[in-house]
Formats: sequence, C-alpha cells, structure tokens
Amino acid sequence: MTTGHELDRRDPIGAEVDRIEALAKVTGRATYTGDVAPAGAAYAVMLGSTISSGRIRSLQTNEAETGDGVLAVLSHLNRPPWIARPPVPYYCDTRLPLEDDQVHFGGQCVALAIADTAEQAAEAAERVVVEYEPRRVSAGTPHRPVGPYADRYPVEFRRGEAETALPHSDHQIDVEYRTAHLAHAAMEPSATVASWEDGKLTLIESSQAVHLHRDAVAAAFGLAPEDVRVIAPVVGGAFGGKTFLWPHTLLAALASRVVGRPVRLTITRKQAFTSTGHMPATWQRIRLGARRDGRLTAVIHDSVNTTSHTVDRQEPTIQAGLVPYAFSHLAAQTQVRRIYVGTSTVMRAPGDTPGRFAVECALDELAAQLRVDPLELRRRNHSSVHPHTGKPWSANHLLRCYERGAAAFGWDRRTPEPGSMRLGHDLVGFGMAVGVHEERHRAASARVVLTADGTVDVYTGTQEIGGGTLTTMAQIAASVVGVRPKAVRVHGGDTRLPAGAPTFGSMTSGNTGSAVRIAAEKVRDEVLRIALHDPRSPFYGLHADAVECREGGLVGLTEPCRLEPYSKILRRNNIATVSMRGEYAPRSAETAPFAAAAFAAHFTEVRIDTRLPRVRVVRHVGVFDCGRVLNTKTATSQARGGIIFAIGGALMESLDLDPDSDRLLNPGLTDYHVPVNADVGEITPLFIDIPDTVAHPVGAKGLGEVCAIGVAPAVANAVFHATGKRVRDLPITPDKLLR
Repeated sequence: MTTGHELDRRDPIGAEVDRIEALAKVTGRATYTGDVAPAGAAYAVMLGSTISSGRIRSLQTNEAETGDGVLAVLSHLNRPPWIARPPVPYYCDTRLPLEDDQVHFGGQCVALAIADTAEQAAEAAERVVVEYEPRRVSAGTPHRPVGPYADRYPVEFRRGEAETALPHSDHQIDVEYRTAHLAHAAMEPSATVASWEDGKLTLIESSQAVHLHRDAVAAAFGLAPEDVRVIAPVVGGAFGGKTFLWPHTLLAALASRVVGRPVRLTITRKQAFTSTGHMPATWQRIRLGARRDGRLTAVIHDSVNTTSHTVDRQEPTIQAGLVPYAFSHLAAQTQVRRIYVGTSTVMRAPGDTPGRFAVECALDELAAQLRVDPLELRRRNHSSVHPHTGKPWSANHLLRCYERGAAAFGWDRRTPEPGSMRLGHDLVGFGMAVGVHEERHRAASARVVLTADGTVDVYTGTQEIGGGTLTTMAQIAASVVGVRPKAVRVHGGDTRLPAGAPTFGSMTSGNTGSAVRIAAEKVRDEVLRIALHDPRSPFYGLHADAVECREGGLVGLTEPCRLEPYSKILRRNNIATVSMRGEYAPRSAETAPFAAAAFAAHFTEVRIDTRLPRVRVVRHVGVFDCGRVLNTKTATSQARGGIIFAIGGALMESLDLDPDSDRLLNPGLTDYHVPVNADVGEITPLFIDIPDTVAHPVGAKGLGEVCAIGVAPAVANAVFHATGKRVRDLPITPDKLLR
C-alpha cells in the first residue's frame, strides 16, 4: 500500500500544463472548419457589392451559371424565402442576407455562387454582372458631435449633479479623444460547412457561441433548436469577430438546402474585414473636476460611435470608464452616428478599450496639471466599492497591482518633467494606466464522467478559440477529482453537449469553469459515498473528512496513508461510470449583493528617435487581478497576447474609410498593419493570484479582455512623458508627432 510520503500532493490548478490541443496544432493535425470537406461537398463563394449605398438595378447570372461545375447562383431574385429574422444581438443585423435589392455598405453580399470546387465557385462569382443605382453617400466619422445621429440614448449613468458641480471644482479638464475603426484580423477567416439530413441541419462553424448560434439559425429556417446541430472544432482566433452569427453562415445553410449537398463556405481574407464586423470609431469628450489634492468631484463623459444604417449598435464606452475611482457626481451618455459600413461588433473588450483610453488619458492630463505623479493620483481616487451601485467588490486588489507593477517596472526612476529622460538619440517616456473589466455572469452546464479505468471525461459546449480553455477545464476537473490532467479528456464545441457559457466577454473561466467544478464535486462526493458504505473498502465507516481524493483514487488522511484507486472501487461495486451534471446559475449583476470585476495596472516604456518619431514600446509590465490563475502558462500567454493586441491599436491599426464613399481603403493585411515580432519589446505579465470565490465558485475571473484594457492609454501617456506632446487620436503614428 502506498504511503502518504510517496503521494503527489500537487494541485493541477495553476500548474504550467501544456495545452491539450497544442501538439495537434503545431504538427498540422488540428482540424479547423476550413479543413472539413465531407464527401460530395460543394463550395460557395460570396460576391460583395462595389458601392456603399444604393440599389441593384440589374443582376445577370447567365454567364456564371454556365461555367464548369457550377450548381447554382443565388441572389435576392431567386433565393428561397427566409422564415424569420434571428434575434439581435445573436444575429448581426436587422436584415437577412440577399433580402432585397438594397445595398447598405461596401462589400455587402449580393450574390452567392455554388460549384463543385472552390475555384469554380470563385470564377462563377466573378462572372456575375451587377449594375447598381448608387445613392449619394454622406460620408463621415464620429469625430465631431454634429450630423445625422440616431435618437439620443438615455443617459446611462447619472449620479448627483455633475453639470452643477463641475464649474465649482478647483481643477478642471475638458478634452476630446478619438479612436479608429479596428479589425479583428484573426488568423482563421470565418468558415461554415453546412449539411441537411431528414430536415435537420448540421453546421460545422467557426464560432464563439455554438448554442447561441444554433438558436439564431433555427429561427431563420423555422426549425426547432434541437433540429440544428452546431459544431465548433478548434477556432483559429476570434477576438469577438465570431461572437455574432454572420450572413455567410445562413448562406452556407441555404446553399446546402438548394443543391442538396454539403456546402463549405470560407470567407476570403478581404471579406473578413467587411463581413464579420469591426470595432467602430469613437469620439469622446471627457470633463473632469477635481479638488486641489486631486480627488475627483465630478465627471461628464459624452461618447459617439459609428454604426451601420441597419443597426444602431452602441459601443459601450461609458460602461466602466470611471469604475475604479471614487467621486460623487457623474453624467455619461452615448450617441451613434450612421455611416455606410457593415455592422460593428464586439471586439476584445468592447467599449472598455476605447472608453478606458479616454478616461485614463484624461486622468494623466489632470495629473500633469496638478503636478502629481499619475500613479499617486490614481491611488488617491481609489474606490473600495463600485462607484455606480455602491456595492462592495467581491474582491479588488488593484492597489496591490499598483504596488507590484511599480516595483517590477521601476516607476520610481521616472522623472516628472516631460522630455526629461533620454538615451542617446531616443526620447524615453514612462506611462501607466488602469484596466477594468466587469464580470459577466452567465448560466453554464457541464457533465463530468469518471470511468472504471480511472479516466475522467468533461462534456461542456465551450469552444477552444486559442486561449487554452480545454486545458483549464481539464485542470479544474483533475483538481477536484484528484487525477492528473492527462487523465482528463475534454469534449467541447458541440450543441449536443451541455451548454457552457459563450467564449466571449471573458465569461469562460468563471462561469463554465464553475459548472465543471460543481459537476466534478458531485462525482467526487458520489465515489466517496460508495467507498465509505462498502465494507470491503479500507475507508468503510470513516467520515468523509478523513478521506481525500488524490492520485487517481481515495487516500486516508490518518497514518499510515493508504491509496485505493478509483478503478478498484468502481469495479468491485460493478459500476462502469459515475456521471454527474453541474449547473451553475449565478445571480445577475443587478440582483447580486456584490460587484465583480478583474483589474489591471499597466506600465509602459516607450522610446522615440528624435530623427524619426516612430514610437517603440520597449518594455511593458502588466499586473492582473483576475482571481485564481488556472494555468500559469496559458494565462501568461493570454496576457502577453492581449498586450501585443492592444499595442497594435495604440500605434498602427486603423481601418481607413474613403471620405467620398465610406468604402474601406485597406481591407487586407497588406495595408492594415498589425504588430509583428520586430514591433514587440519585453513584455512581463504578473498576477496577484488570489481566488475570488465570491464572484465564482471556481475562484477565477476573466483575463482575456482586461489584459488589453488600459494598454493604449499607458502608451499614449508614455508618449506625452517622452515628448511633452499629447496625442489624443489613435493610432499614434509618426505624422501626428510631426504636426
């Protein structure tokens, strides 16, 4: 019998476990949606409009339909009828694809070619002849608060009398900030494989939310949700671009029904910039009032974002902009401005990223006016409760983030005067900012099964989009049941499985992770019950507190420690499996007695050559309070990737619109610049790693978004410190420093 001294007591939670799907990915064996080609599959290609607004005067498909291998060409003239519009926001728009002859943005799908091969379908799409009747486009941006806005949204946050209090403040800041349209630019363009059998539809889909997409597709085709199956194999990046259901998914299903064969539709790289959303441009005006000691008194935050002509989508810039700080008077509102682009969507930290840029830069400007250290100003305004609701935080270790980040970065070496730090020809700037992402609570389910061979299976409809979700779910189950992570198999990405939380909004770790934990605890408790009531077990008659699940079995905690494997317990009792379902039903943010959020402190060093004012981020330290870190390796990778992602938005990324037509000028990676290795300096993610079991039973909170929130203002603030020039318009490109 094994003694206690020989037992491995290491908890899989937090361990640097290699990702479950890593080997398959690096060896090319991982199957993405675009790799799936069922027997007899046909291929579909979308044709996009060449105008931004107008109507289709005529559409000729004769030449296209006579091409080799062409099966059909669909348009508004001949498509089968839709049953119903899926509910927004799970569907991206208020209109269905090929609904009518109206064109609302450049790149809108106006025809779909279906053929035996992808090449034949692409050639057929090129042969479709479309004549347009364009409408005059009143192109524009949200960068000035004038123009054809939709109805003003209600003031989302109002507390006290901000308009009255602001003029009586000792110090005031009144500034405007602008952010650009941004593209997700994920490595894998969205793809769908659709097939019908006996009136039921199966979709293999690049999806961040298989259950939500299933329900939206079912509505469009008039099906019961159980008659639609959505499968998401590994997803090659998303950043929010695969959150909504987009027209290509419905078109693939429609094409499959028309030709009676499975159909694969993979959007092109350029279509990824026009057909699966983007982060909209924003204009924000921030007015701050403060006392002489820097403590905030009043805040007025006005925000405008672009939207399409079919969906008045609000970018929630004001939702958490001032959340970490204490003050008495607030007025915040949002408006939208319609332009001729496709519908925007969530993109890594929607609202929080542009909103945080404005707020954190305004605070930096206040610090400069007061001649107070920017970090000290934030300490003075720290709020121990949620400033909007007054609820206590489930946990808030932002002050620890400040302390640890400042020490690791060397913030004390910062000299206060702008332009005072140099290294050769380089101007050196230190900047910092705060990131906050409020937790999204969502119901989630999971099933955990322990088999007689000692292995564990986890079933939950989550998706692996590149962050290591499958691995962390395995670690949670392994920790509770007491097995090694390699003994756990995770089954995800399928609507036939229990519904996990979607893989967006940083909801997976806390919500789906808690469901897995609850199911695993039920399995553990059932095995304990079996052993404690089995006279043949060495643990018969003991109290549950005297036994522990570890090393693939039960271990007595009294000397001498003994291990009885699960396989022996189950087989002796003729039990093949122990299967339990875990349901996590958290309280909504409105009804919960606490507020929950993940916090971050970002510290950045930039260098700018005086001869060529290109900003280089040479060092970045990010410290994160995201509850319990489930896997140190994947969390570090996630945080590092989020920081790089946000550096791109700060310094180079911008979807540019033609001022005369609102057509995108750079829909492709040749002209839309994202960071490459040469653009990335030393990045150091650090974690507070204190479980927050008040927020979620598993103790973890979301990391995927808070790691990017606050990076852009930290960079902008560092640029000001280096140069004395305040750039309030992202991205910070050399021309803006030369002006």
